[in-house]
Amino acid sequence: MPKPLSILVALLACTVLTAPTALAEPEPAKATADFQEALFTPVAGVLDFEETADGIKVAGEFKKGFSSDLPSDYQLIVLDNAEVVLDFSKDFQKVAEIEAAEVTAFEFVTKTKQKIADIRNEDVVVRQLVDVAAGIKVQAEIGRAKIQKTEVRQG
Repeated sequence: MPKPLSILVALLACTVLTAPTALAEPEPAKATADFQEALFTPVAGVLDFEETADGIKVAGEFKKGFSSDLPSDYQLIVLDNAEVVLDFSKDFQKVAEIEAAEVTAFEFVTKTKQKIADIRNEDVVVRQLVDVAAGIKVQAEIGRAKIQKTEVRQG
């Protein structure tokens, strides 16, 4: 085989062997929020966020901090300072199973155009509807965690 042709064949072989990794689907963007129990924030648990074609998938579990067993008493929102960036409340309320201060493992997808990059480094907040006086209810913050990039592990 002529030398230029053998070089071309070798280059082509290298390209074919390395192309699958170069052309592989990129990992979906992911992030995590780790809630740590504190004095005025009784919620402890973890939320994982992942971009999907439909929106943002949220999977999580809370080990403590939920005093009401009614999912409708809770909001799950992403805040940029005081501004609501993304509201997961309705989807959370549909899937939340609360018993003895815990929320069992859950998962939902919130349809949104927002990306993980839009919520990363923002705060995800859990609020609970509480009675402050006869007939007066307010949303009290019971948990707050920073949304951080999940490190992609190379296999």
